[in-house]
Amino acid sequence: MTKTAKGLKDSFGRRKPNEEETRELYRLRELEVEALARKSVITVADIQALEWGGRFAVANEHLDKCDDQARHALLHDQHHGVRAAASLFKPPEKPAAQPASAVPAEQASVADVALALMNDKQRIATRYGLKTQAGVEEMILSTHPTALLERAEAFIAGFEDDDLQEGVNELLADLRAVRKPIR
Repeated sequence: MTKTAKGLKDSFGRRKPNEEETRELYRLRELEVEALARKSVITVADIQALEWGGRFAVANEHLDKCDDQARHALLHDQHHGVRAAASLFKPPEKPAAQPASAVPAEQASVADVALALMNDKQRIATRYGLKTQAGVEEMILSTHPTALLERAEAFIAGFEDDDLQEGVNELLADLRAVRKPIR
């Protein structure tokens, strides 16, 4: 009989697996998910043969290959992580061919990020309640250091032509260097 990740996990019972058993569980899980990824359609029977980590991987990476019953099973799985991965799944986009002379795109604005998170919904649930796009933008601005750097740069730029202020140009150069995207 072939060893499966689900069978191995069940053999642990309530005890915590040792390091070697954990590595073996991950190896078996990876093999099972890779085998399903090669299939053109993943069925509910395929899903039921997986332990929760395998179901999570399928929901997170291969939901677009699942038939309706398998997709429904993942969206209503007993494990919250599997349900979350299935509900947040977005199929991978094919990279668009970029001309060699293309100029790097500007960093996404806070509004762009909030719009993407909203995913065409009027309101989304957050841990702080339902939020509109403006509320999501406010949350991003309050927690994201780039937004703070943008605001500081805009404020300091107001002193750029003021001869009484010393070190403004150097401070602006430092702020702009920090804000450059990592390549």
